Parts: sequence; C-alpha cells; structure tokens
Amino acid sequence: MPDAAINLCGLPDVTSVRLPEQKEFDGKPFPLILIPTVTGRDGSGWQQWVRSNVDTLRKLLIEYGAILFRGFLQSPQDFDVFTKALGWEEFPYLGGVSVRRPVVGNVYTSTESPPECKIPFHHEMAHVPDHPKILCAYCDVPAPEGGETPLLLSHVAYRMMAERAPDFVARLAKEGVTYTRVAPDGDDLGSALGRSWQSTFFAEDRTTAEENARKAGFETEWTPDGCLKYTSKPLQAIRVEPRTGRTTWFNSVLTCYIAWTDARNERTRSVLFPNGDQMPPDAMETLEQVMKEASVAIRWQQGDAAVVDNLLCQHARNHFTPPRRTLISLFKY
Repeated sequence: MPDAAINLCGLPDVTSVRLPEQKEFDGKPFPLILIPTVTGRDGSGWQQWVRSNVDTLRKLLIEYGAILFRGFLQSPQDFDVFTKALGWEEFPYLGGVSVRRPVVGNVYTSTESPPECKIPFHHEMAHVPDHPKILCAYCDVPAPEGGETPLLLSHVAYRMMAERAPDFVARLAKEGVTYTRVAPDGDDLGSALGRSWQSTFFAEDRTTAEENARKAGFETEWTPDGCLKYTSKPLQAIRVEPRTGRTTWFNSVLTCYIAWTDARNERTRSVLFPNGDQMPPDAMETLEQVMKEASVAIRWQQGDAAVVDNLLCQHARNHFTPPRRTLISLFKY
C-alpha cells in the first residue's frame, strides 16, 4: 500500500509503497519502491518524466541506495531508454567475469550461468580498479520459483561485521585484498565465471589481451592450456563513501570465496590478503550470516526495474527454476 510517510521531494506522478519483504535501516525502508499514480503513459513518456526529475531521482538513489520501479516499463527497449534518461555515461564491461549477451542498446543479459548457481553478494566488478558506479536490472521474464536479486546496504554490512569480527575487519581495512581469476580460452557457459579472456579484455589475440589487462590494473600469466590468469593489485575492501560519509563493505570477498570455483579456479585462492594469506573460514561464516540477516529479496515481477548505486549497495542472485530472464545496464557517473 502507498506510504505517505516517505518524503519523495516533490516527485510527481508516483508514490512509494511498502512490501513485506522490505527491511528498515536507519529509519528508512530498503529498497525504496515506487509505483505510478498515473495511467496510460508509455515508455517514451516515462523517459521524459525521468529527464524532468533526474536531480530528484539521483538524490533519492543516494539516500536509499536502491530504487525499485514497479509498473513503469514493459520491454527491454523501455528499460534502455528509461535508464539512459538518467544521464549517466555507459560503462564498458571490461574485466567482468560473467558471460553476457547484448539485447538492445546498453542492455545485456545479466549472466548466462546455470540456474542452480547461487551468486553471493558483491559490488559489481569490485575486483576491478575501474568499476561501474550504477547497476540497473530489469525483469523481462520472472522465474516461476526463486531467481530473486537480493540487495544489501554495504554500510550496514560493515557495521555488523565491525561488531562481530573486528580483527578481521581491521586487517581488511589496513591491507585490502587481491583478486585472481583464470579466464578460459572461449566462453564457458557451464560456469558462473566462464567469460573468456577474449570477451573479458575485448581482445582477439594474446598481445591485445595482455595490454588491455595491464591497462585495467592486472598482472597476467598464460596457462599451458591457453587460459589467462590475471591478478589485481591490492584493492581497498573497506571504504568511506564520500557522498554519505559512511564506511562501506566495498569488496567481493564473499562471492569470490564461495563461488569463484570451476575447472580452472579454486575459490579459496581467488581472493587473498596481499601477502598471500587466505580469508579465515570463521570470518567467512560470520560474513555469510551477516549478509543473510541484512539482505532484502523482493520477488521479481515482469517489467520491474531496479536502479542500484553500486558504491552503496551490493547484489546477489538466488538459484531458480527456469525460465528466467533478467537484464542489466551498467553506467559511470
């Protein structure tokens, strides 16, 4: 039902609603959910609405971390023009691990990984020095069962971890982490991290792949079977977000530790302290529990669009019963 208590800063033609799945943090519901209060407006009409209210929408995104738009869009084409109307620069998926297929404009499939694969919480491309600032997701075909895209506020995760595993958090804050992945020679659709080195680094030959990987901040090594092993320099795992002043859990430690595993990758070696130490198992158990407690998973409906500030909010993917089709767009600020 509509929630009149939320201040939408004069945003016209919409209202906020509360769903049972939402949680409240620091006195605010998470995520913010908006629905139209007008009828008969098509995708181009909502595109103009976004352009007219872009400053307010951006302010609300920083305030809440993520906004779910329900009842606005009907197609991937609508989603493309809607998200582009927010005025951000498109982000190239250089260094990403998931196999993704282009759909329309700046819209891609979210991942081609098998439905039984659960993808743990992470900031999009936190393993890459240059990562997207905005992630937008669209539900084209909701799964009959499962398939939610859970969300998590990173400052909440940091706060809970600082209370429960202070020594681990202090070391992460001081040292950071390194990420290592072995990319196959050709896409591996059976793996959640099966994107080929050709696709990962926009290259058709080894020399170009090495050059692009180095430019992206990685050290590289070729394996005997033609795969490319690439390792990041030490990256921050705990950050102070300058717009909010909040300390955030900005990393992909859990998803790497749990899910970066296949025929080429060993999960406990995928994310390490800079001196080569592995993540402590007890801290990983605590982290998984914290993220479970703080996360919100709202069941997708066809046409739903979520706009997520990738510096403030993490996302995941639950396993599902097919069919399911969720699309994404990535942006810089």
